[in-house]
Amino acid sequence: MNGLEDQDKVITTWHLAFKRCTDFDLWGQPVEAIDGYQRLSKQLQEFSGTDSQLFTDEQKKVLGKISVCLNLRCKVLQNPGSPEGILLEDLKRIGSTLKTVLSKKCQDFPVDITVAQIRTQSLNNLTYPFSVDRFPQSTDLDEDKQEGRANGNLLPKPLPVEGMPMLTLRIEKICLKDARQFIDPFITVSVKDSLGSNLMSPQETPVATRKESQQIIFNMDVYIQKWIDSLPTGFAIFFEFKHYKPKKATTSVKCWACMEKDEIKEGNVALELYKKPTDYKRKNIRLLTVKPLFLHIKLLFNV
Repeated sequence: MNGLEDQDKVITTWHLAFKRCTDFDLWGQPVEAIDGYQRLSKQLQEFSGTDSQLFTDEQKKVLGKISVCLNLRCKVLQNPGSPEGILLEDLKRIGSTLKTVLSKKCQDFPVDITVAQIRTQSLNNLTYPFSVDRFPQSTDLDEDKQEGRANGNLLPKPLPVEGMPMLTLRIEKICLKDARQFIDPFITVSVKDSLGSNLMSPQETPVATRKESQQIIFNMDVYIQKWIDSLPTGFAIFFEFKHYKPKKATTSVKCWACMEKDEIKEGNVALELYKKPTDYKRKNIRLLTVKPLFLHIKLLFNV
């Protein structure tokens, strides 16, 4: 399958999903409409990022604008009676733009996004998802930020595209000495290129469900938002185990693991644990312990 065929399949899938959402919106089913708009917006954000290779820069800008409009429409549906920055009629015109984004030069976008943002009184809370700084790079200081991550920020299951399997990572458990001592443990999952740059939004699991003698149990699914074959050579998936330190009122990385492309095969896998700090370039990796302690994951492909 070549790049043009990939583009056609993705756009067709997105447009069908868009049509379902606007139908729910028209029929007065806001819950279903919001869920669909949010899922579609997430995918448009991922593929409008600067690291995505499937679309041109001009097409990415259009996809990014559509994502902003879907988020604005969600705000309207979530707050009945609020100023309607994006009307359903606006979205139908935007749907035509999405459908034809590959077949013609991008002309004037059918909605003035700035005006729409002002009308929904949310200009300060929204950013263009195609901004080059949408994915800030992690630093050592990031380890010490406590942001109340009890609920995590896992992304929804992506819209399926025929013939393009999507990867689900079922994080089962991590084995550590004195597992019970860790407070509010969670795992950050990120996909990075060979230089350590994010290829999509990092995701954080909710706090682990339970702890045993040497096991911290998660049993949580993390959906990778892009299909594996679309990612560049040399990418890797990183897992950072983090926990809360009450004395310092900070969140810290205890250890990390990673998975390279040749390790991505359906089934169970046990990943070695490495000492912090996380080495996204994989140049200076050091084992956490010689004891048989691993991160246990199950890989599933959804077509």
